[in-house]
Amino acid sequence: MRYRIIPSILLLAVMAVLCLCSGCRVGKTAPPLARQGVIDLSTIDLQQAGPIRLDGVWECYWKQLLAPADFKAGHLPVVSGYLTLPAAWNDTPPKTKKTEAAGYATFRLRILPGKTRQGLTLQLGELNSAYRLWVNGLLLGENGVVGKNAAEEIPAQGIRQIRLQSDGQPLELLLQVSNYHHRNGGVIAPIMLGASETLESAQLRQWSLALLCIGSLLVMGFYHIGLFFIRKSDRAPLYFGVYSLLWAGSSLTSNATDWAVNLLVPHYPAALLNRFDLLCFVLSLPIGYNFFRTLYPDEFSRLLQQIILVLALLYTGLGLLLPTMVFTSIIPAFYLFAMVMILYCLAMLFRAMGSNREAASLILAGFMVMGATGINDMLYDLQMIQSVYLIHIGMFVFIFFQAIALSIRFSRSFHAVEQLSCELSGKNRDLEEEMAERTRLEREIVNISEEERRSISHQLHDGLCQLLTGVRLHFSSLRRQLSDADRQKPEVAEVSSLLEESVNHAYDLSRGLWPVEHDSNALSPSLEELTRRLAESSGVVIEFNQQRGCRVCTNKGVTQLYRIAQEALTNAVKHARAGRIAVALQCQNRGELTLTVQDDGIGRDLAERTKGGLGMGIMQHRARLINAHLTVADAAGGGTLVSCTIPCDLETTEGCSP
Repeated sequence: MRYRIIPSILLLAVMAVLCLCSGCRVGKTAPPLARQGVIDLSTIDLQQAGPIRLDGVWECYWKQLLAPADFKAGHLPVVSGYLTLPAAWNDTPPKTKKTEAAGYATFRLRILPGKTRQGLTLQLGELNSAYRLWVNGLLLGENGVVGKNAAEEIPAQGIRQIRLQSDGQPLELLLQVSNYHHRNGGVIAPIMLGASETLESAQLRQWSLALLCIGSLLVMGFYHIGLFFIRKSDRAPLYFGVYSLLWAGSSLTSNATDWAVNLLVPHYPAALLNRFDLLCFVLSLPIGYNFFRTLYPDEFSRLLQQIILVLALLYTGLGLLLPTMVFTSIIPAFYLFAMVMILYCLAMLFRAMGSNREAASLILAGFMVMGATGINDMLYDLQMIQSVYLIHIGMFVFIFFQAIALSIRFSRSFHAVEQLSCELSGKNRDLEEEMAERTRLEREIVNISEEERRSISHQLHDGLCQLLTGVRLHFSSLRRQLSDADRQKPEVAEVSSLLEESVNHAYDLSRGLWPVEHDSNALSPSLEELTRRLAESSGVVIEFNQQRGCRVCTNKGVTQLYRIAQEALTNAVKHARAGRIAVALQCQNRGELTLTVQDDGIGRDLAERTKGGLGMGIMQHRARLINAHLTVADAAGGGTLVSCTIPCDLETTEGCSP
């Protein structure tokens, strides 16, 4: 509910600002108008009254380009008619018959100022497409090159301010205008006259406001495109960014901002500028619709999206191929389609707001302002209403509301991220505790397993092994009591061999479960015995080397280190086809105990192709249990090098060498 009130309040505030910006004022007296080519300003103090529009009936000399010298001769030129300005001559022709947009004419107006001496400024705006101005016979301003055909004419667009010095005498304005590049020819915008400081300050304010709006559009455009590249799954920022850039380009080069591009680029092809302005406007329609459809796909039609795209591409192609005058002549049809689409989008945004779509109320509020100013500008450009251009202000309001919607969306996203982060932190803590408990249980299981192995080994050693040894001794004693003939019987020799083999097997089994030498005080002898027995049974040359710095090793991980060595040696013998194996045990760093097993076998790649077991995984598991660092790498010169380093606690280590 709170978010729905915000757009309404902001919308009312923006509409109030627009009313102020639109220049709507209630005048105490009717403004002066020119009659029969004369306008009387003698009763008006131009220094206090503000700029005066030189509207009214001007003398018009159609199809004539007259200079001040033509009015000083013995016979004056014949007036073709009178034309009410500002207006396009093809809409209000100086003659009774329809006048084409292409053509040229001369306009003349006499101004009767006050008697006081004062500095004035004459401001000329939209005059299509080139003009030349004389004041009291002096050429004071021109825009482009006036011509009698399209080849001679060089169009230009821009605001021109011409300073005058009035001494109370009448001012005669002689204005040549030609048009071969626009659908409307003549004086389209009002010609203004006022105090220099007032008129120039007003124009600077107009340009400042326009540049503020254009700059905001550029910033928001690039900002939203940057958001898209951060999160490419959401295309709405991309469409809005391109939409903002298109309107920034259109505003910069259009008469809506008095051609603010002149402040940045003084010289440019006017025909190209006009074409660029209209193409930006045409392309903004499908991009804007795509933006709305990305946000609210259930409300905005996909078929209409395709129709808009095809129409925009068609107009873009025509704009690139057709002459400027022809292209500007078909734009009014696109204006009509654009106004219909504005109404359609407003209706769909109302529906989205009714369906509680995200940020629909804010976007609707902003688009209401932009849509209203857009329709105002199109009707004004078609000379169907008297107004001012407001689209750049409307777009500024639209991106303002979009920025609010984006900030609310980010605020909700950040809140959701914070909640998820808290939940994730809690789950991570639970998982860490669970993993720690699991590791503790695994170590406990391994310790219990090793204790059971030691218990079974001791029971075998002290029980079965002793019994079998006793049986072997008794059998040897009985064998000596037999006669020579009985002693040589095969059965007696076979029983003796079986007893010898059983005793050896029982001792090997006992040592395999838990070597008698394996304790904290005798890790090296245990490894040395392991290498000796494995070398005897396999026939592989196994070398053992140790460099210990402590008399007594109290490291709790030595049991697992022994098992890792046992597994590494077994792998080297069974899978690596080694001819020589080197085992080393070092603890000279007084903080680390390192075991290395290096063979000269076939290497890891070929060994992995042979049928192997779980030896490597078991070694890694045992290394994790004792916080050891296990590496398996190719040895220099061939073979495999297994290295396992376990940290030592110096405070609990006895008898360390200095």
